Amino acid sequence: MIIFTIILRKLHKTAFVLFNQGAFGGAIKRYALLFLHLSKKYNNQFHLIVNSSLFSQIFSVFPELEQENILIIPDENENTQNQLDRTPALVREPVFINDHIENPEDEDKNISFIRKTYRYYKNYFRQKKLFKKIERYRKQNDIKVFIGIYAGILPLVFYMKDNKKRAAVIFSDMDSWFSEIHKDMKKMWYRKYYSFNYALENSDIVDFLSPYILQGVKDRNVKLKEDRVHIAPCSFADYQRCYIGDKSEFLVAFAARIEPDKNPFLFLEAACELSGKYENIKFIMMGDGTLVNEVRKFITQNHLEQNVKFFFSYNPPEILSRTSVFVTLQSSTNYPSQSVLEAMACGNVIISSDTGDSSLFIKPEFGILINLNKGELVSAIEKLLKQTEETHKMGHAARKYVLENHTMEKYSDYMFNIIDKAYNDKFLK
Repeated sequence: MIIFTIILRKLHKTAFVLFNQGAFGGAIKRYALLFLHLSKKYNNQFHLIVNSSLFSQIFSVFPELEQENILIIPDENENTQNQLDRTPALVREPVFINDHIENPEDEDKNISFIRKTYRYYKNYFRQKKLFKKIERYRKQNDIKVFIGIYAGILPLVFYMKDNKKRAAVIFSDMDSWFSEIHKDMKKMWYRKYYSFNYALENSDIVDFLSPYILQGVKDRNVKLKEDRVHIAPCSFADYQRCYIGDKSEFLVAFAARIEPDKNPFLFLEAACELSGKYENIKFIMMGDGTLVNEVRKFITQNHLEQNVKFFFSYNPPEILSRTSVFVTLQSSTNYPSQSVLEAMACGNVIISSDTGDSSLFIKPEFGILINLNKGELVSAIEKLLKQTEETHKMGHAARKYVLENHTMEKYSDYMFNIIDKAYNDKFLK
């Protein structure tokens, strides 16, 4: 007789907290997709807390998203909670978005004690106000674990500061941008409630997307508790949208926030040189950001309008299915970028800057690692252009790799484990 044993996973009600005022990035897309997947699979066990402008962006990508188990917190100075009427089209003109924060050290030199005190209390009460809304929602829905993603962690520090054990908190740090993390916390005491140092040192779990991000935090002397640190085994993307389409035209793509650390002008300089040498190559650039106007100016001044198409898309796989090469040129790390995963799943060969943890998943079978200079980028693109049959084989290898290694199932198992650990450490010890 065969006995089947079914092990039921113990689920703790969990809420993802995402706040965003700037460009729509891959991390937001990743966690919105994760919430959508988990909420369908485990009814009423997962919740999403977002500000209204971010909900509008998420709804553009996932129109099937239902508002049940979602708390939409209005943006500051907004009267309406739901902004579906502002939902943009899937493809639109790129938008200039300046969501940069000044370097903390430079800013500190020019701020008086009175100004610092004002900023401290202003941001304290801003986060406290958000916390009270979250706390009411927690009580109503008996939420046991919060996952703070980027700025979503900030109001959750109030759960770390009391002894009531109301909820466990996980800080998901998936960004290699460290300018808000300062080596000397005491020096910038007035930033305490809108920097990430306190959360990194006091969350029940700190979840890092890659070893490079963890090392970047350690290099800034943040006192992490090693037993609370976890590194995700992979990332994932919405592969249902990804497919290999018609690649008869040789298209090279770039998709990222249009910011200095993404090196968009290196891509454009290579496009300018190659467009002058080959007629059978075109370039596609997608994204919003602070350099949008400069990118438009470069394209116009170099007469690249016919060779470089610049736009924003909420559904990049629709475009990437037709491109053969995807270029990612981050100064920090490309691992594992949401756009890169989508490009690979759409059969693109990856040309990547050899920075951070990029080499962890850019393999010779489907990718080329380069230094951040125009010569190496041009040579890599030329090589792939001259061997299109081999390029398409490499693209198929890229798709196979991500579908087998960067999966929702693997990441979900990891997430369940750290949710369970955060709950046990908070309530059972």
